[in-house]
Amino acid sequence: MDTRFHIDYDWWEQTGKDIRVDMRQICAEIGEEGLDDADDSMMVDWVDPLTAEVRQVDGMMYAFLVQCSRNPEFVNERIPLTEAVFRTLLASGNRPMTPVELAERTGRPAEMILRTLSGPRVYKGLRPVEDEE
Repeated sequence: MDTRFHIDYDWWEQTGKDIRVDMRQICAEIGEEGLDDADDSMMVDWVDPLTAEVRQVDGMMYAFLVQCSRNPEFVNERIPLTEAVFRTLLASGNRPMTPVELAERTGRPAEMILRTLSGPRVYKGLRPVEDEE
């Protein structure tokens, strides 16, 4: 339960998928259309609301974080577990989280999150964080 998970952006590149397509789809699904006008080339300071860490993100990610991820329908009980975890990690700026932390934010059982993300299949780049030592 202490394993921390994150979105492995390299997985997205290696599989030839574009995470921005998923981000746009999520926002459109919950009725937020702001990503269409976002400037990918502009870098913006984003402050993580939990850690107060300031990070540079592109305009599209900034719009996603301040608009889409704050919508009450962003994570709900109707979406699959892996989608809920993916959205939760995106909304946190991809700050690694344990199954317990993810359970608190998604309303799904921590044990189920751990079993699903620890299996052989990789969902949306959700992987354990490699040792940071």
